[in-house]
Amino acid sequence: MVRKQPSKADAALIAAAGERGAVPTPTQLERWRAAGLLFRNEQHGAGKGRGSVSTVPAEALDLVVWLSAHARPGRRPTDLALEAFGAGLPVPESTVRGAWLAAATDFRSDALLDPGEGADRSDWIANVAEELAAKHSGKSVLLPQRIRDIDARIAAAGIPFSLPELAPFDKGTYDTEPYTSRDFLTAAVSAVLGGSSELSEGDLAAVSRALAPSGAAVPVASMLQYPDEGPQLSDVNDGHGLTLLPAGDARADLGRIVTESSLAQLWAAWQAVDDMHWWAVSLCDTVEAELDALGAGEPLPDCPGLQQWFFGITFGLNRLLLRQALLEPAPSTRARTSTAVMLLFVATGMSRLRVMVPDGQFELLPVLLPPFLYQLAEFVAVDLPASLRRADSD
Repeated sequence: MVRKQPSKADAALIAAAGERGAVPTPTQLERWRAAGLLFRNEQHGAGKGRGSVSTVPAEALDLVVWLSAHARPGRRPTDLALEAFGAGLPVPESTVRGAWLAAATDFRSDALLDPGEGADRSDWIANVAEELAAKHSGKSVLLPQRIRDIDARIAAAGIPFSLPELAPFDKGTYDTEPYTSRDFLTAAVSAVLGGSSELSEGDLAAVSRALAPSGAAVPVASMLQYPDEGPQLSDVNDGHGLTLLPAGDARADLGRIVTESSLAQLWAAWQAVDDMHWWAVSLCDTVEAELDALGAGEPLPDCPGLQQWFFGITFGLNRLLLRQALLEPAPSTRARTSTAVMLLFVATGMSRLRVMVPDGQFELLPVLLPPFLYQLAEFVAVDLPASLRRADSD
């Protein structure tokens, strides 16, 4: 089949890319446009009845040069869209959001089929969780080795995990069964597919304790397990239909967050994954250096690394983020996007909490949260998602 010659606009684009060392072909331009990776040329009237002419969008050149270097046979267009977007390039918005939505909602499970009308959804969720847990059994650990090594060094240095000032706030647990990475994965799947209807406060408490070193005081786990007079997390709401935790399939909530977030917020979440990895490695380096100094008898007026380490143990969230970062130091494109969606979900949850508990001590967040997460939460708060704006205006 004889292909028609490229338009003058495409020929000029190919020539300009060539001047920058790229060699795109007319066929590649067609393929990238068909995949939604590249804007189509703009059509303008030539004037005086002479038909129309096409022009290439001004920002297309940088994207074409990037695609020429990164688009290879077998690479998914969605991965290319996400990576190009993360690199700050002008990928069509519909393609970007579609790729984010796919990463947020696709579980890639053989069992993940509609349970059917009248079927027991809880049984279906349990089957999906069991399938995924079996598939990944032995492929991951509950805590990365570096975290376990640092915990062991802290214990060997005689630093108690159950600090006297925290111990009174932890009523302990009656659980005796060991918690495994398989349990963690099952809980995670249940939380996404069933929300608070499938994951109780007791389940969240078990996760917090499992991630903490043996014998540690974990007040947040105690508060979840023994809420006393306080409301259950699943009951926290703003009185206008907005809840803190999804009551059902969380994928709908994740999809809404991706849809409502601005492109700038999505990009900030993508960059936050890099920042999370840097933070995790830096925190481990700092704690190890502080333990080295303490072992050598050096006086340390303060230990910011160890302080952050204990914040993670006490409140759970930082420990979870540390685990995620160390388990996946070089995540795939889809895994990176899934992590970015998770960070955006947490950041949006903090904005929800501000709406629901306006008198909360949110001034403590800069101290308690890793910088990358606090900055993302503040960025979300500046331009609230539509669902939060509606609740706030009621």
